[in-house]
Amino acid sequence: MLSTTHHHYTNQNNVMPTKVRRELLSFLLLICLLLSSSSNGFIVPSRCCRNNGRITAASNMLILTERLNRFNGKRSSMVDRWRMILQSTNSNGSDDAEEETDANTSSSSFNSNKKKSIAIVGSGAVGCYYGARLWECKDYDVHFFMRGEHYDTCKTDGLEVKSVYGDIIIPPEQLNIHSSTEEMGQVDWVILALKSTALDAAPSLLLPLLKPSTRIIAIMNGLFEDELVKMLDLEYQKISGSSTTSNHDDGGGDDDGTTLTCCSAIYGGMALLCSNRIAPGKIDHSYAGKLTVGIAASSSPKAEVEERHKRAIVNLWSPVTDKVEFVYTPSITRGRWTKNVWNLPFNGVSVAMGGITIEEIVQDEGLRRLADIVMDETISVANADLKARGEDIFGYLGDAEVRHMTWE
Repeated sequence: MLSTTHHHYTNQNNVMPTKVRRELLSFLLLICLLLSSSSNGFIVPSRCCRNNGRITAASNMLILTERLNRFNGKRSSMVDRWRMILQSTNSNGSDDAEEETDANTSSSSFNSNKKKSIAIVGSGAVGCYYGARLWECKDYDVHFFMRGEHYDTCKTDGLEVKSVYGDIIIPPEQLNIHSSTEEMGQVDWVILALKSTALDAAPSLLLPLLKPSTRIIAIMNGLFEDELVKMLDLEYQKISGSSTTSNHDDGGGDDDGTTLTCCSAIYGGMALLCSNRIAPGKIDHSYAGKLTVGIAASSSPKAEVEERHKRAIVNLWSPVTDKVEFVYTPSITRGRWTKNVWNLPFNGVSVAMGGITIEEIVQDEGLRRLADIVMDETISVANADLKARGEDIFGYLGDAEVRHMTWE
């Protein structure tokens, strides 16, 4: 394991111990249960209609319960209870309640028998792993865009994912694969996991998939969302003949003025995992799987719209949080730097030493010390950048990030 005893950061004395957080969250959950249960539905502010209030309360409780599960390291039957409440509320509620639930949830059981559709664009080691996990839960209609030998093999033999969290085998008759995005049609969600060198091809691949309510998750280390937003909107305006111009943020993707015309929202995703495509149709996932996501742009800068996008993506990943650690971040900039706490020391040292593995780095005393030094410098630069952008001191990187990056 990487040594962390010499790290000293501004934030280390402000981190609440895990045990205290767990007890506090359990207490909050108990209070919410007591306040929200009644024969007439949930107790909500009088300015909310009862059905909309019930949906909001149940959605929040679902998120809270999933978060408690992560602290406790196990799933809870409470998740199923809140889903049932959402389903019951939506089937008996008003048209407004149905519209809100459709906008903010991902599981088909929340509002209709039709499953939410997900397109995986960039079906390599990362796209296939996350796509297979979403397919595995059976809540979604998952489609993979593939090309070449990878497509041919999967068409014949299916997709095989070997994983430390449990293997996934998708038989060819159950695997929805396509050699073009045009034949996939419009979808509810797109997971974009292209290599950065293929960014120029993204607009032509994505536009056939988009409708006004589509949401895109770009898992490209959180570095290319700004370019993607500009490229997509520009291409969309050319095709549609729209003269509407969108306000784009050039400073990191956290500006509320960033608006979209081509779809509902674009999220930036940072994946912390070791996953490789070892052969056509075969993925080897050997470590981690954490996915950190934040909003890069949306069709509206309003705070309540951003909150709906947040709930939507949390709900999307909630069925698979036992296999995928999902974290929503309000700051993409912080998420990028957190990812670089891993990338810069380990990728840099690995390449400099001729392509050695991370395990070899941490087992060598000298290389481990070098990785520690690079990690320290990365965090120092990150916190200076976050300070310059006006981030709260509690958002600075510190010991918590270092501990998460250690190799066990």
